[in-house]
Amino acid sequence: MTPRVSIIIPAYNRANMILTALKSVLAQTYPDWEAIVVDDGSSDNTREVVAGVKDARVRYIYQENKGLPGARNAGIRASSGEYVAFLDSDDAFLPEKLALQVPVLDANPDLCLVAGGFIEVDMNMRPLHEIRPWVKNPTLDLLDWVRTCSFCVGSPLVRRGWLDRAGLFDENMRYVEDWDLWLRMASMGCHMQWLKKSVYLYRMHASSMVRQAVMMKNGMIAMFDKFFARPELPPEASALRGKAYGHAYLNAAARAIAGGDGAEGKACLASFALTPLCPDAKQFMALLAESLPAPLAHWPRRRVFGALYAVQAFEKAAHQQPGVMGYAVKAILNDPAWLKNRGLLKLAFASLRPPRPETSTS
Repeated sequence: MTPRVSIIIPAYNRANMILTALKSVLAQTYPDWEAIVVDDGSSDNTREVVAGVKDARVRYIYQENKGLPGARNAGIRASSGEYVAFLDSDDAFLPEKLALQVPVLDANPDLCLVAGGFIEVDMNMRPLHEIRPWVKNPTLDLLDWVRTCSFCVGSPLVRRGWLDRAGLFDENMRYVEDWDLWLRMASMGCHMQWLKKSVYLYRMHASSMVRQAVMMKNGMIAMFDKFFARPELPPEASALRGKAYGHAYLNAAARAIAGGDGAEGKACLASFALTPLCPDAKQFMALLAESLPAPLAHWPRRRVFGALYAVQAFEKAAHQQPGVMGYAVKAILNDPAWLKNRGLLKLAFASLRPPRPETSTS
């Protein structure tokens, strides 16, 4: 008999953790599932650990290492369920995940996926924070997916047909591959809905925030480069290009600064605000101001804009471009402290002088 739900579990040298993941599957209160463990080239005893789970619903596949997207795709292709869920080998489902999500898809044929919240846990699976992503991203529409990856990969239950239609995970991507898939699905008209309950335990690793910032930035830029290069992209998606890149750099800047690397954080901001990808610097800084936490949401806004306009004035002067005085005035209006900056004032007034006539050398 074909199971209703296929659970795809990629594994790579995580034998010491995968048993916890499998136990969370066995503990599901909804019983009609299959679990496919895709061993992606492990060199540890993953095979033996999975073989020790005596349940016919658990299957094991081995393949040479292809990375997470390749392992997940192998699991999808080997699966037979109408619905598909993803579980990373170091995480876990909460017991009622499937029992809560399957009825939502059953009752709403127009939905392509339903997603829940998740709980961040430490390496010993002790709860740290409950994440309710629907608070910041309530609609799960295309604009939400341009802003951020709204949920972790274990949060949704997805209709198998939509995965096939979207082309599965991009195996060339080794970072943000799940975000890339949900973004593509949203642009294709995939209707997504929140189940406003937590369904997943997401294990937090003690990895470097700065390293994550650089990898996230590179992954997001590659994802958006590919996404906006698609010839069949609908106009409403193309119109989001500026916001997409803006949020990518803001995300990376926040991660870098949280990791203590102010230089990387500044570079992420400057690389967007001062490039052609930012046609409207004011809009970009508005995004930055909107991203500030509530206690800081008001007082730094004008100072942030002032700094941006001052930088723009210096950049214009350095390249002998028009507009120096305009940006200098905007900097001062937003933050009068720039009146004390003699360098800015000198450049601004110098820009008003007519260019010297060229002298003939003949």
